[in-house]
Amino acid sequence: MDGPPVKAREGPGEGVGAFPVAKPPGRRGWPDSRFAVAVALGSALLALVAARLVPPLRTADESLGDRLIAAASPARPQHPGIALVLFGEDSFSGLACRSPVDRGMLADIVGVLAAAGVRAIGIDVLFDQPGLPAVDERLRRAMLDAPVPVVAITALEQTPLTERQRRFLDDFTTGMPRGHANLAKDRLDAAVRWHVPFGGDGTPSLPVQLARAGGVSAVPADAFRIDWHGRPDGVTAPFPVYPAETVAVLPKSWLAGRTVLVGTALAGVDQHRTPLSSAGASTPGVEIEAHVLAQLLDGRSSPRLPVAGEAALALLLAAAGVALALAGPPLWLLAVVALLVPLAGWSGASALFAAGGPLVPLLAPSLAWGAGIAAMTVQTSLRERADRRMMMQLFANHVSQPVAEEIWRERATFMAGNRPRPQQLTATVLFSDIEGFTTICEALEPEPLIRWLEGYLDAMVSIVSANDGVVLRFVGDAILAVFGAPVARTTQEQIDADARRAVRCALEMGRELPALNRRWQAEGLPPVGIRVGIHTGPLVAGSLGGLRHSEYSLLGDTANTAARLEAYGKTVDARSSRHCRIIVGDPTWQAVRDHCTALPVGEVALKGKVRAVRIWLLIDDENLDVRR
Repeated sequence: MDGPPVKAREGPGEGVGAFPVAKPPGRRGWPDSRFAVAVALGSALLALVAARLVPPLRTADESLGDRLIAAASPARPQHPGIALVLFGEDSFSGLACRSPVDRGMLADIVGVLAAAGVRAIGIDVLFDQPGLPAVDERLRRAMLDAPVPVVAITALEQTPLTERQRRFLDDFTTGMPRGHANLAKDRLDAAVRWHVPFGGDGTPSLPVQLARAGGVSAVPADAFRIDWHGRPDGVTAPFPVYPAETVAVLPKSWLAGRTVLVGTALAGVDQHRTPLSSAGASTPGVEIEAHVLAQLLDGRSSPRLPVAGEAALALLLAAAGVALALAGPPLWLLAVVALLVPLAGWSGASALFAAGGPLVPLLAPSLAWGAGIAAMTVQTSLRERADRRMMMQLFANHVSQPVAEEIWRERATFMAGNRPRPQQLTATVLFSDIEGFTTICEALEPEPLIRWLEGYLDAMVSIVSANDGVVLRFVGDAILAVFGAPVARTTQEQIDADARRAVRCALEMGRELPALNRRWQAEGLPPVGIRVGIHTGPLVAGSLGGLRHSEYSLLGDTANTAARLEAYGKTVDARSSRHCRIIVGDPTWQAVRDHCTALPVGEVALKGKVRAVRIWLLIDDENLDVRR
């Protein structure tokens, strides 16, 4: 069967499957790693900004911290340096009036406290209106002449007082150390969480004046968060509290050395919302001043995690969310983990705070976690849609369902940047052509020609797909198909299986032609025969083209050889079957020799190849008349 070398039919480019490239592939976007870092940073920044600037989120962040302070503050003994003397409802029941507070009783209390050896006295009662002149003077003299510092409260400019009230207040407190008792309230929920140590005119606050009297030389110049002093247990107050009417009978040892704040604890009067408030309860202003004073005396700062720590935690959780989304778990598992991690974080934060650790604000980190998951999930989904769209453009309608599923399942092994990455693999290439196609084209009008060709191609593509091959391109009447791509084979057994599928495909293509020819003859269309070239070997496969148009292409000697084998079939007299000649290269024959029959053609010189190629003519054993 040896024959002389013949001029092989030219392929579609320099090598079959080597399609011309209009322009270099464009940049398809950042690599996943850079994009993931950008998503993590953006999610963390967005969460931090939202938690501070979006009113509902900021309120939620502060409220969650409040609940943590109220429910999980670590137990502390009552502060040893502070005591409260309060005028409550029982105190006023024996007094002639509620306002102004009985100044004679106040004078007596100042005298008793001074005699008990207290460190300093803070009077959290605003003297903004006159009482009985003699009693007023008695109280004023008691405060001025006391052997310990007695600090009165004054009013800052923003305090709503009449000119007459402000003048009386200034006259009454002249010569005394004074401090303002104005409270910084959140504009959104009116809760007191911060303390302003100095007013706009430089006036120190009552706690600052008392702290200085207690020996504290350095106090913060700017507003600071209040570190609320914990309770010994659920029922004991953080500071000793004594009713005003009992001060005269208290043991001096209970008061000696303490800073005592005197104020009121009346329903609806000087009551404020704080993190300590629960179930709608409020905190007296004098107790808030005591918490601030305790913080200054102890040199403590707010236990809330600093902004830098919160930002680091937000970035960490955003990165973890991005990593989780990139891992690609099922959606139900992603949703469960997305919910459980914040819950675990809140539980851990509560336990940490209760154990004396910092108060970790988790709203911003939780938002960053969710934003990282959401953003990366959306990006991954969009990327998968782009990958699927790209693969459908390359392989749509030309592969069987199992092959399509395998391509999608193994896309990570050969896709990069929304396009197949170049890869070297071993596959089997099938190239088929219609005998005498040029003559047929000249004999048929355009419409019947296209209808006839479409019928032929549709039948052949179905056979290729049924044998798990991938049709890459039509070159006129020619079909280029590959078995073993784009998912690379890793074992010789898999490579041989691809070769067998390619050979079985070629045989079935030949077996389909008799039925097609009978139908075409009945329609007045010409019958056809085909030539098929098959070769197995190494290939470079990948997507060629630019952003507007790209094709999955095969480059290398294997693709060229398959095309040359098909063209060489013109010189071979024998047939594989009545309507088909199938020429295979020796690597393909070695893979299928135990499964089919072939006649040796010999070693032939194919165009473009230096070495001769041993080739074989397959024989379809189901067709007895193979020599026609």
